[in-house]
Amino acid sequence: MKWIIIILVVLAVLLAAALIWTAMKRKKDQVARQRASELRSDAASTAAEKQEREARARAAQAEADRVRAEADKLEVRAQQERTSYDMTQAKQEDHLREADRLDPDVDHRDPDYTPGLHRGPDHVGSDHGGATSSTDRDGATEARTWSQQQSDGPANPVPPGPETGISEEEQRRYRG
Repeated sequence: MKWIIIILVVLAVLLAAALIWTAMKRKKDQVARQRASELRSDAASTAAEKQEREARARAAQAEADRVRAEADKLEVRAQQERTSYDMTQAKQEDHLREADRLDPDVDHRDPDYTPGLHRGPDHVGSDHGGATSSTDRDGATEARTWSQQQSDGPANPVPPGPETGISEEEQRRYRG
């Protein structure tokens, strides 16, 4: 009889352990189901937000693409404007070099020569506001404007030759 009581007590303990374990498992499953339900609710509520965010992301990407395309167009335009500017600047420098080459008062072969830093129509006799002075045989000083000097022709024309690159006919036209 002693063995029967021991077996019954062991069975009762096992049964109680099984019941406790089952109750804990049900509680754990119930908590897991409740948490899963909450996560599904959150997922459902964020589905609308997800679509809204996706639409905003697409719009932002489209705007970025549009701005990038516009920037590319502006870059091309800026490059064209830089090229145009460079061409204009080169043309201006060519004209200044040609003017300096023709001007007998400019040493365009000087190593320190810089185009355009020399006298021109607006800068002849720069200290006299476009007028120059010369002394005649009697020692009197005569003031002459640039336009008066030009009507007389250059004081020291550049002789034609290979270094000037202009013909005698062009020299005659230049002298007036």
